[in-house]
Amino acid sequence: MSERINLEVPADLSSLHTVSTVVAGIGARLDYSLDDLADVRLAMEILLSDALQLEKLETIAVQADVADGSMKLTAGPFRSAELRRRVTVGRDDCIDLCLLLRRTMDTVTVEDDDASFSVVLERRPREVSS
Repeated sequence: MSERINLEVPADLSSLHTVSTVVAGIGARLDYSLDDLADVRLAMEILLSDALQLEKLETIAVQADVADGSMKLTAGPFRSAELRRRVTVGRDDCIDLCLLLRRTMDTVTVEDDDASFSVVLERRPREVSS
């Protein structure tokens, strides 16, 4: 069974805590480990923090799609060319935000929509060692 959760909060630093709490709650429901929860929270907080620094946003919008133990988080829309560059720099040139997202999430993609884009972060469940 799949589930979709839409979250929209005011675009300020204090709202990042709300977003990360909701994201962690979703991960906890999926029985993610504490390390996995920390990774997902960190990725979302740093992405949105950079977005707040680079864009004039009125709200922060995050959509969480949950299916088969996996979580897909879509943040945006964004318009900043600098944010796009930070997320999508080539594999060899990847530093800071790009590197953090790649190390904490299974998949990081950018979805274009005319003059804006969204950042999609996916995390699949980890196999439990016996």
